[in-house]
Amino acid sequence: MLSTIVHRPHGSPMPVGIWLYLPSPDLIPSKALAPSDKNKTPKAELEQIPLELAEVIPRKNVGKAEYMAKFPLGHGKIPGLEAPGLRLTETIAIVTAGLLGDGSKEQEAEVLAVMSWANQELIQTLALWFLPLIPGFSDPPPYDHAAVEAGKVKSQRLLTTLETLLEGKQWFVGNHLTLADIMVAVYVSRGLEWVLDAKWREAHPNVMRHFSAVAEQDAVKKVIPQFVLIEKETPNVNPYA
Repeated sequence: MLSTIVHRPHGSPMPVGIWLYLPSPDLIPSKALAPSDKNKTPKAELEQIPLELAEVIPRKNVGKAEYMAKFPLGHGKIPGLEAPGLRLTETIAIVTAGLLGDGSKEQEAEVLAVMSWANQELIQTLALWFLPLIPGFSDPPPYDHAAVEAGKVKSQRLLTTLETLLEGKQWFVGNHLTLADIMVAVYVSRGLEWVLDAKWREAHPNVMRHFSAVAEQDAVKKVIPQFVLIEKETPNVNPYA
């Protein structure tokens, strides 16, 4: 099923039909979830916006054709949101209403800056390392040993910067959780599932402290009760060979 409804309290006007295209955590393993998809539902929990998710897994050709027909500019990239008179793709566009700091323009700009960095740099770089190593796709990304090694080097450099940035900081912006924290933690979790093993975690206490603080939020735990933390880095071998 691809359509979803935002549910209103009893006695309120008829619900507004909304299509929110995400992989279903009930139907596929957490390791198969795309990174940006987990960001929407913790936000919905934090802002008390009840949502039902529609299942789309482009690399497994689940719901892909209908999704691409509605969002041709996305070229199969999730997430996508359809509401009356509105169709959106791109993570930041979908999630930026609320949780942007204390309401000041300065903090809003800071949160958006971190989100943009996470979406354009952090997850894109990490994906060069872990994505080609994930088995089970019907449409897998291309595998190249040297490219994965280069992605690993770039990822480690970026994560070292993140470790330094989080020194002495509880949250990225201000004194409370924002979308910047959720996005960074969820994207880091993709690495933790596949390549950032126990040895790496021990060497990066600031990243792990921040990640744990986000993971322990009630709204996040309702959506992702337990993140997968790999004990030993996935080796750089072609999973489809």
